[in-house]
Amino acid sequence: MSVSIQLDKKSKKPLYVQLYEALKEKILSGEYSYMQKLPSVRHLCKALNVNLSTVTKALNQLQLEGYIKAVAGSGYYVVYNEYQDKVIFEEEILSTPSSEFINLSSSKLPYSLYPIEQFKSSINNAIESFGPQIFDYIEPFKNPLKEYLVENYLEKFKIYADPLNVIIVSGAQQGIEITTKSLLKPGDTIFIENPSYLGAYHIFSNMHLNVIGIDIDQMEQIEDYVKKFSPKAFYIIPFSQNPTGISYTEEYKRYLCDIAEKYNFYLIEDDFLSDVVVEEGNFPIKAYDRHDRVFYIKSFSTLTMPALRIGFVVSPAEFADEVAYYKSTADISTSLFIQVCFADFLKNHFDLYIQKLKSYIQEKRKLFLDLIEKYGLASRLFTKSPKGIFVSFLLPPKISSAYIYNKLKAEKVLVQPHTCFYHKPNSINFFRVSFLNCSDVGLQIGIEKIRDALKSILQKGGE
Repeated sequence: MSVSIQLDKKSKKPLYVQLYEALKEKILSGEYSYMQKLPSVRHLCKALNVNLSTVTKALNQLQLEGYIKAVAGSGYYVVYNEYQDKVIFEEEILSTPSSEFINLSSSKLPYSLYPIEQFKSSINNAIESFGPQIFDYIEPFKNPLKEYLVENYLEKFKIYADPLNVIIVSGAQQGIEITTKSLLKPGDTIFIENPSYLGAYHIFSNMHLNVIGIDIDQMEQIEDYVKKFSPKAFYIIPFSQNPTGISYTEEYKRYLCDIAEKYNFYLIEDDFLSDVVVEEGNFPIKAYDRHDRVFYIKSFSTLTMPALRIGFVVSPAEFADEVAYYKSTADISTSLFIQVCFADFLKNHFDLYIQKLKSYIQEKRKLFLDLIEKYGLASRLFTKSPKGIFVSFLLPPKISSAYIYNKLKAEKVLVQPHTCFYHKPNSINFFRVSFLNCSDVGLQIGIEKIRDALKSILQKGGE
């Protein structure tokens, strides 16, 4: 990047102030746009023939005032623009009373789809079959949930697991945490898709891991990144990736398993949607794991009822005892009562329930995509043919997704800005929309308002 800045060395105004003012003017004028990388410190010193102190004092002042941000190992990036607004985190969205809004932010099922009557039946069956034992701390008998998972459920996905390697967990978040603790230590390198699930990133960051984001559109070059950074693990969401909505092919999953073995790292597979998006011949990554390199984490919370907090981990045999140990130190065990009830639900109600849920999702998705086409927004989709429960809209670099969030919130529409997800600076700019928990009328109004919000900004020169 060329530096078209003139400093007057005869002026009484300090050089660092002149440089600060010149850079600030370029930012305010839009010459240096939102999330654009500034010339390096070394380059500025050389181009302007000034010392290091002059440049660092100017940059520090810009950073103090919120115009730029330093990214370790990368440089300085512009974080100010006329469309920018405060950073929005998921906690703020969750605290917003969604009944007053058209809610396109939530990936929860509508209450009308919760399998409450079926689960009531499973509760009664569990109590009648096992009596007071199911209210115990420990498992005093053969665990019916683990037994059904191994002998029936997992085999549908071509996963053949030893019961000793299956650990029941209280949701995916716990599964990610205990898996990470069993495999990694502070300073180890872990890959994560960019963008990705923020909850996983928080776990990795709190463990002081070296987290490296791999851009979704660079996944074909994953082997080059592996050679360069030598990761110990790679956290990946294979079906309807959160938040982009992409799904990986069978060929790519086989490839990941092969390079994991070749370069001695492990895959941490987070699967929460395969029950409704798996196509014939395209199974979880674990199904292609010939070398026992995949930690398979499965949660049922999103597709049933979140408060159940039920899921499981299929661990490589080498780490199963470690995963079980960290599970026991976290909460002794997942509620045995919930485990036994859910085992009955899986056995007697789950397949029929999933068929009904698939039909609902397919109908909603078709309506959603038809509306996207109707209102001329198809070109903004990150994934052109989504098969899951949400999609992301790409934004021009100068438009902050937090600004879009606040603009739509004022119109009583909720979306999720990119700040709700793990993302690298200077990477894709987007907001996520889910059609799962919204009425047909609300969906139409919401998409129309998204169209209007984007149109009004772009007409002002936001592109």
